[in-house]
Amino acid sequence: MLPDTLINNRYRIIRPLGGGGMANVYLAHDEFLNRDVTCKCMRLDMKDDQTLVKRFQREAVAATELVHDNVVQIYDVGEVDGSQYIIMEYVDGTDLKSYIANHFPIPYQQVIDIMLQVLSAVQAAHEAGIIHRDLKPQNILIDKADKVKITDFGIAVAKFDHTMTQTNTVVGSIHYLSPEQTRGSMASDKSDIYALGVILYEMLTKKVPYEGETAVSIALKHANSDMPSVRDFDPRIPQALENVILKATTKLPQNRYASAQAMLDDLRTALSPRRANEQRFVPLSTEENETRIIPMDQIQSQLRDGVTTETALNKDDMPIPKTVDDQIIEYGAKNYHVKTIAKLVERTPNYVRDVLRKHGIKFKDRKRWPWVLVLGLLIVLGSGTVYMVNASNRVNVPNVVNDSQADAERKIKTLGLNVGTVTRTTSKSITKGHVISSDPKRGARAYKDDTVNLIISTGRQKVRFGDYVGSDYDTISTQLRAQGYSVNKKEIASNDVDDNKIINQSLNADDKVDPTETTVDFTVSTGPAKIQVPDFTDSSTRADVESWATGNNIIVNFNEVNDNKIGKGKVISQSIRGGSTITVNDTLMVTISLGTASSSSSSSKSSSSSSSGSSSSSSDEDSSDSASNDNDDSSN
Repeated sequence: MLPDTLINNRYRIIRPLGGGGMANVYLAHDEFLNRDVTCKCMRLDMKDDQTLVKRFQREAVAATELVHDNVVQIYDVGEVDGSQYIIMEYVDGTDLKSYIANHFPIPYQQVIDIMLQVLSAVQAAHEAGIIHRDLKPQNILIDKADKVKITDFGIAVAKFDHTMTQTNTVVGSIHYLSPEQTRGSMASDKSDIYALGVILYEMLTKKVPYEGETAVSIALKHANSDMPSVRDFDPRIPQALENVILKATTKLPQNRYASAQAMLDDLRTALSPRRANEQRFVPLSTEENETRIIPMDQIQSQLRDGVTTETALNKDDMPIPKTVDDQIIEYGAKNYHVKTIAKLVERTPNYVRDVLRKHGIKFKDRKRWPWVLVLGLLIVLGSGTVYMVNASNRVNVPNVVNDSQADAERKIKTLGLNVGTVTRTTSKSITKGHVISSDPKRGARAYKDDTVNLIISTGRQKVRFGDYVGSDYDTISTQLRAQGYSVNKKEIASNDVDDNKIINQSLNADDKVDPTETTVDFTVSTGPAKIQVPDFTDSSTRADVESWATGNNIIVNFNEVNDNKIGKGKVISQSIRGGSTITVNDTLMVTISLGTASSSSSSSKSSSSSSSGSSSSSSDEDSSDSASNDNDDSSN
C-alpha cells in the first residue's frame, strides 16, 4: 500500500512499519480524529483464503473484547480492495525482541517491571476467557516511556472455543511453545504461562533456551530437555528470579503457576533481600497423564523468520532423546574431560562434576593447585586491565534531541560513535530536519565504534487546507493561528459580500500543507464602498449634485422650495452632512431653491426628482396656462 493512500476516506497511509506471514502493517493518520494509528492490512495474495480471513477477523474480535492499559486497543475494522484491515492504537516504540537486542544486559529490576506489565495484561485476557497462544517478544511492544502493550491476537482463542483444535497441527511460535502443545494437547492458560517463562529467560540471557536446525528438534527439547539455568549464564542472577522461570516452564502444566496473577505476585518479590537464600525450585515428579506425540505424515511447515506459523510434527521423526544427565554419564563413562563434557551438554563444569560424583563415575579434571592461585591472580590482573580498557572505550550517548541532523551527527562522531540508520517521520513538536530521538537513548553507555540510530522529523503531518471563502474572517484566522498558520489579511470593498467575510484565499482548498510552515493570505470584504459626501450647500447647483451622484452611483431625491435668501437653482440643504460617508445602499435628500415666490410664480411650487439626479417639475405647458390665467384675471 503506497504512502498517502486514503482508506475509507479517513485513514491516510504514512509509511510501512513491517509485515508478517499474513498481513502488512503501516503507520497511518486518522484524519477525522487527527491522531496516528496502526493499520494492519491483510496481504492481497491471501485475501481469498477464508481460513486466514477468519483468523484475521478473530484477532479483531478477541482484542475488542479486551480493554486493558497493556493491550493494544482496536479502533476500527473494515475492508479495502477486497482485503480485511484493522485500525488499532499506534505504539511509538519498538518490540521486545529488538529492545532486548539493543539494551542488553537489561537491569534485573527493569526486566521485572516489563514482565509485570505483560503479566497484568495476560491475566486480564485469561479472566476474559481469552488465551493468546502466541506470546513472544515480537508481539510485545514497548513505547518510548517503557510502557508495554501486547498485540497480535491473531490465533487467540476463547477457553471454551474448540474450533481451532486440529488433530495434526500445533499453532504457535516454536521457540515459545509449551510441551503439551508439541504433544498435541489443546493450548490453555498454562501454555501462555510457559511462553512467559521463556520470554523472561530470553530477557535475562539474550537468547532462547532451546535452539535447533529444525522446528522438530526445537519442539523435542521443549518436550524433554531440562530448562537451561540462567545462573549458568550469569551467576549474579538471584535464585529467586531463576525460580520464577523454572516454575513457569515445568514440563507438566499442573506444576506451573496457577495463574498469571500468581506468577506476577511471585516475580514482584524476586529481588527482595528476604528471598536471598532461596533454594532452587524443583517441580513435583508427577507423571503426566498424556504423553502422546501428534501423528503426522510429514512436517508441513517450518518457522519463517520468527513469524507465527502452524508447525506439524511427525511422530516417526521424533526419537526420545537422552536427558542431559544421561549424556553426562555416557560421556563420563567414555573418560571425556569434564570441560569437554560441559561444552557438549551446555552446562557448567561444576554441574558435570556433581552429576558424575552422584553416579560414582570417576572423571578427568586438571589439578587445580597451584594453578588455581596462578589463574586467580591472572584473572584479577586481567579483570583490572579489561575494566580499564573497557572504561576508556565506553562513553555516554549524547543528548541530540531537538538538534539538527548535522549537529547530532557531529556530536555522535566526536565521541567515537558511528551514525547508524536514519529514519524520518512526522512530528508535532520537533522542527523539520531535527532529531526526534536516538537509539540508544541519551545517557546510555556505549562502546566506541557502536552505532547510534536517529529518527529525524519531517515536520508536522501535512493536512488538507480547506475552503474558507464566505466564512467570518475573525473566527477562521483565530482557529488557523492556533494550529500554527501565519495569516495575512487584505481588505477590499464589496457590494456583494458582507462585511468581514472572506472573499478569496491564496491556497487551494485541497492543498496539503504543514500548518507551522504555511502562510495564507485572505481577501476580506469591508462591505459596500464608503463614499464621502461633499458639502453642496450655498454654492452648488442641482447639476453639480446630479453629476456627483451619477459618478458614484448614489441615489438622490430632490425637493424644490422657494427661498428668499438662496438663489434659484442653488442647494439649500442636504439630508447627510458634508464630510460624512455613505454607501450605494443609502439615499441622499437634497433641497433646491426656486428663488423668491414672485420670481418662481411661473414654476411649480415644488418638485422632486430621484434616481441619480433626474428631477420632476410642472410642465412648461402648465406654467404657460397659469400665466395666461393670471393675465386674464388682471385685465378683468
